[in-house]
Amino acid sequence: MAQSSFAPAKAQSQPSAAASFIKLHHLSYALPDGRVLLDAVSHDFAVARHGLIGRNGTGKSVLLRILQGSLSAQTGRVECHGRIAYVAQSHTHEPGATLAEVAGIGDILLALSNIAAGSTNPADFDLADGHWRIEDDWARMLADAGLPGWAPDHPAHAASGGELTRVALAGALLQGADGLLLDEPSNHLDARARGWLMEKISTWRAGLIVVSHDRTLLNAMQNIVELDRGTLTGHAGNYSAYRTQRNLQSAAADAALAHARNERAAGLRALRQQHDAQLQRSARNARQARASNQAPILLGMKKANAEGHAGRERLRRQQTAATLDDAVKQAAARVLAAPGVALALPETVVPGGRRVLHMENAVPPYPANAQALTLSLSGPFRLAVHGPNGCGKSTLLSMLAGEINAKQGTCDVRVSTAMLDQRATGLPLGQSLLKTLETLGASLPEGELRSRLALLGLGPALVDAPAETLSGGERVKATLACALWRKQPAQLLLLDEPTNHLDITSAQALEQALKQYPGAMVVVSHDTAFLEAIAPTHRLFWSDCAGWDLQTCAM
Repeated sequence: MAQSSFAPAKAQSQPSAAASFIKLHHLSYALPDGRVLLDAVSHDFAVARHGLIGRNGTGKSVLLRILQGSLSAQTGRVECHGRIAYVAQSHTHEPGATLAEVAGIGDILLALSNIAAGSTNPADFDLADGHWRIEDDWARMLADAGLPGWAPDHPAHAASGGELTRVALAGALLQGADGLLLDEPSNHLDARARGWLMEKISTWRAGLIVVSHDRTLLNAMQNIVELDRGTLTGHAGNYSAYRTQRNLQSAAADAALAHARNERAAGLRALRQQHDAQLQRSARNARQARASNQAPILLGMKKANAEGHAGRERLRRQQTAATLDDAVKQAAARVLAAPGVALALPETVVPGGRRVLHMENAVPPYPANAQALTLSLSGPFRLAVHGPNGCGKSTLLSMLAGEINAKQGTCDVRVSTAMLDQRATGLPLGQSLLKTLETLGASLPEGELRSRLALLGLGPALVDAPAETLSGGERVKATLACALWRKQPAQLLLLDEPTNHLDITSAQALEQALKQYPGAMVVVSHDTAFLEAIAPTHRLFWSDCAGWDLQTCAM
């Protein structure tokens, strides 16, 4: 669950349009296993919209937590100007948590309540300052975000993941901050909510840093900042401009590498020709010397001179070859090649006539206005589920997985299933991924399993570490691995927002894998590009009036 929080100013100066709102001074941070996420990083975030990108596990969320103040860097310091509001990508709320706590305004409401009860505590007045009409602002905030008119003390567990994300985002906007730190804010949001978020971000005039894999959202940024191997690199313009620049750099680096290799090949050919010519001259001179009957002392001097010359030429050729090799190595180091990501799905085939699932007047237990659903699907179908936040999409998948029962009617799934929930909650946090796979009875030999995990971007340090040390994207990959490579391969994949937390490269790898998957799948996603890429055979649409409507896609 996303949750908004508020960080007080570390400096009281008000940022101007030309100023920075956050500065990093030689910031360093390493994980307990030795992985360096930040390596003496210095960077100036101007008052503008910044998209922070990088591969899963590079430390983007860690950096935001350091900027927000909930995590301390090991060296260096952060300089903040003004008040900073922060929305995390996920947070497990305590039992009994309210929407006000999710929005990060619980302390403000408590201060107002204390003042109304007669408090004269200066701390209460400091918190309440500028928020005397926050309850009216709260109602307008909910309406603006397309949410029901909930009271601030509405229980958090009664809202969906997308609704909680909107509450946290709206709460951050409500706090009147001078800067926003948003970690994957478009996760869990439906199309309407994404439109609301885009409108708020595009009109935001203060400082903003957004961690995201959402290319549409990143195109609303004014700068892209890339975190890679412990360093930050800024790029002017939005994500499309960044990709264009990177593609040009990559093409130039590839061309320079090809040129260096051609130069080395030509240079080595010339050196071989020079060597062959020298050997021929030496042999010819030796023959002539022997035929001339010269004195032995003179022949010895000529031989010594020839050997000295040959030695100098050999050294020159070695130095020239080393210079050519060096040029190739330097060109290769400049090639902008990121390690690829590949996902091997289990080879489980669902025959064309095989009944996979049957639902007869099945009523999910959530939401309160849930309507009966009747459908039957056979063979290797790909069902895309569409609907707004709160309509019960995740509940439907949980019902298909057998985790919850229908309130009434029949829900019959006739093949083995694997569920990937949107929060990756099925992963034991205190245990390594390899140990979890062993517990689940993974049938692959350890060497092959490690190879597949490495292709997924989960190298040795990650698969042997406790799952709680993994990033959000790495946990999604680990949960997917557990769902796929357990003892009994699944014939039906149930995927709930599978691209949440994944970097762009990993999401594209998942797209490619699902295109080739021979089994059946039910996918819930608000990522339109992702759904189109996997080519659904069926779509299930929700409407408040008619409930669920199954449609067959044209092939």
